[in-house]
Amino acid sequence: MLFNAIKALARAPLIHFLLIGAAIYALYGIIGGNEDGGNERTVTVTAGDTQALTDQWIRLWSRPPTKDELAGVIRDHVRVQILYREAVAMGLDAGDTVIERRLAQKMEFLAQSLFTPEEPSDDELKIWYAANQDRFKQPDLYTITHIFFNPEKREATTFDDARATLEELKSLDGLPSDYHDYGDRFMLQNFYHNQSELDLRKQFGSGFAEKVVKLEPGLWHGPVLSGYGTHLVMVHEVLLSPLPAYADVKAKIKEEWTAEQIEKLSDRFLENLISRYEIIIEETEVPVTTPGKAATP
Repeated sequence: MLFNAIKALARAPLIHFLLIGAAIYALYGIIGGNEDGGNERTVTVTAGDTQALTDQWIRLWSRPPTKDELAGVIRDHVRVQILYREAVAMGLDAGDTVIERRLAQKMEFLAQSLFTPEEPSDDELKIWYAANQDRFKQPDLYTITHIFFNPEKREATTFDDARATLEELKSLDGLPSDYHDYGDRFMLQNFYHNQSELDLRKQFGSGFAEKVVKLEPGLWHGPVLSGYGTHLVMVHEVLLSPLPAYADVKAKIKEEWTAEQIEKLSDRFLENLISRYEIIIEETEVPVTTPGKAATP
């Protein structure tokens, strides 16, 4: 009877779970445990850590933490440190793409913090500004009207309808009194005032914006495609933004020049670091795509 009870107990899922857990714990104790009581078993919360945790709390809650709240934050910090160490000791970080990318990113940030370029001369900044003027120029602004042709409604006749309407619009003396007489109703608006290329991209998509900014003002053009369908477009006005004077943006020029130099020095450091490693890529057959061709091994 006792034997049958033991057999029934041995078949219970809970017992199996406990036995497996005990085995894993014992194995970890053999291969991963640290019984020497050294520094790896010590978690030190420095004054700087406490200040950083307090500052983080203030940014989140807009007030300093109470004594109990600070104690709770420190307990959470210690918990994270211990769990992190135990996870690394068990090798749980190995093969984790998120962790690998995060640590690589921290190395890049560290490399960038190591370098401070020499103070540039005024002439050096002026030369750099002349080569990078587009970074500081405000965007040009476009005022447009479009007439929409709905491909879901017109199907195969969409382009033919748009071209026929384009010729009709070109023959008009001035602008039509009602744009809805010449196309389909559009879910947004037909007239857009002082829109940047980025604004047009957000509204209609990249392909539409890239084509519209190249159109000759004062004429009807089309068909122009967007994510919505087909359009005829007139650019009424283009406001070209002037290039700012060097003196007006000198501080910004120096800031961006410095950032670019730091990035160059950092890249040089990281390339030198990479050159110390032997890179071995095992041969394998993977599908690759050549532009205009089907994927091949």
